[in-house]
Amino acid sequence: MTKHEKRKGFTLIESVIYIGLFSLITGFVLIVFYQIVGSRNQQRGKTEVDLEANFIMQKISWALVGAQSINEPAVGSSSSNLSLSRFGYALNPVVFDLDSGKARIKKAGGEAATLNNDHVSVSSILFEHLPSFQAAPEGVRITLSLVSTDAERPIKASTTLQNTIYLRK
Repeated sequence: MTKHEKRKGFTLIESVIYIGLFSLITGFVLIVFYQIVGSRNQQRGKTEVDLEANFIMQKISWALVGAQSINEPAVGSSSSNLSLSRFGYALNPVVFDLDSGKARIKKAGGEAATLNNDHVSVSSILFEHLPSFQAAPEGVRITLSLVSTDAERPIKASTTLQNTIYLRK
């Protein structure tokens, strides 16, 4: 009669099973990790676009709240340029325009300052000069659309804001 010796260690089948289970668990963890990172980057892009849109809209609102007159566009028309004069402001006229995806502000005919950063592009900006009607004074309806241009983020974030501001009588 032969005696079986007890060997220490794993058999080949046990090793294959353990390696397979380890590979499945590692693969699952990597998939979850990449989804979390991708979601975080997408959220960061959306947040950046929203912040830039709000910043540009606040700059335009600042100019319009103290506006005395709107020089461009003409009453009843719309344009991607807005020119206005503010009450008691030494740097009139204040001009907003769009140049190659950049929203710009120019004061007193000086050098234009860019309002958005390089990671965000202004896809469209529209200023509609609204005529005064009954008790409502003239105003400007602003439509602003932005999109992310960061090459590191494959999913593009975008937003569109619209606001109407009326001049003081």
